[in-house]
Amino acid sequence: MRHTSFKGALVAMLVAAAVGLSAAACGGGSDDGNGGEPTKAPAATSAATSASGTEPASNGGAASTIDLVAKNTLWDKTELEAKAGKVTFNVDNQDAGLVHNLHIYKGKDADGTDLGATELEAGPVKQKLELELEAGEHFFTCDAHPATMSGKLEVE
Repeated sequence: MRHTSFKGALVAMLVAAAVGLSAAACGGGSDDGNGGEPTKAPAATSAATSASGTEPASNGGAASTIDLVAKNTLWDKTELEAKAGKVTFNVDNQDAGLVHNLHIYKGKDADGTDLGATELEAGPVKQKLELELEAGEHFFTCDAHPATMSGKLEVE
């Protein structure tokens, strides 16, 4: 009997240690999984269809779709363009075990108006964020890794 409870306790300690190491790997002094950065409520998400990278989609000028990849704690692009109106962001977090999200602000930095975000989720995972954006300069970032995962979004 004693051997079984020791084995269970050992497994529980190993799982707790693995979870702690995973949270610590995300950076920051906090164990909340997002590097101590405050998170904001995620915006509504919905499905999208076409992909266009950094160029605006040509869906009759009505919508833009942007694909963004998170890999090695970096975005694959730091400058994006979109047409004003409905913009769909396809976010592909390829960092296994690391949490990322996409957070969009109006203006040149995170001090601007919060327009929406995906949830912080450990990869690999794909997420979609759909927003109505006005023309102007916008800022995007990952709340867990703002030092290495931020960029500029120009909406025309």
